[in-house]
Amino acid sequence: MSNKFKRSSTCLLVSLALLLSGCASTSSPLLSGTKPDPRLTSGEQSTFFSSSAAQGCGVGALAGAGLGALAGSLAGDGKKVLIGAAAGGAAGCAAGMATNYYLDNLKKNYATTADRLQAMDKDISKDTADVAKTSAAMKQVISDNHATLTKISLQKDNAGFDKASANKQLAQVDANIKVMKDKIKVMQEKSAGYNVALQGQKTTSTAEKGKLKTLNTEYSQLNGQINALESEANGLYSQRKAISLG
Repeated sequence: MSNKFKRSSTCLLVSLALLLSGCASTSSPLLSGTKPDPRLTSGEQSTFFSSSAAQGCGVGALAGAGLGALAGSLAGDGKKVLIGAAAGGAAGCAAGMATNYYLDNLKKNYATTADRLQAMDKDISKDTADVAKTSAAMKQVISDNHATLTKISLQKDNAGFDKASANKQLAQVDANIKVMKDKIKVMQEKSAGYNVALQGQKTTSTAEKGKLKTLNTEYSQLNGQINALESEANGLYSQRKAISLG
């Protein structure tokens, strides 16, 4: 019976590893073969907001699930293996997402509040510039995609409508929306990290207090740009959802 529990635990952990590795990817088989507009991915855009901290959830969940399953296995109870894995996975995911990576790195790399504030100033300024460039590229694509969707919506019931061509155009829009949502998600994760880091600073001098106030203003401006971009992307998504070619 003991060997059976061990085999069950091993199989469970392997399954969880495969499941979480799949969940870390946001790609959809429906978009297979359809590439997004190069304005969103080529040149410097390929380096802007192209990775997500969401995988921290997967790593934390896998570690938590493993520990939970191990505890159940050591207890010699198959049910506890499953329950432990589920509970451990949930806790691990929460820990992975809740970990304040940016703030922790600041504390690790900079000994003083003044140095941390200076580092945040550089990071926020860089991300603000990158968001501006990314927003400009996205807004061009969004404008073109709005026009494409409007044209399809007006023509889809006409005789001789080229449905195959329209479906290709819709797939292109879907691919664009996916890239934009992914990038905006990373922007929001960075913004959340800045918010936590700013709140975590303990200033003592007048200079530090003034610097923190300035950084909070800059952060608010950055967050406002991200929110505005998300609103535009959501508008395109809503227009796309309203179109079905059957």
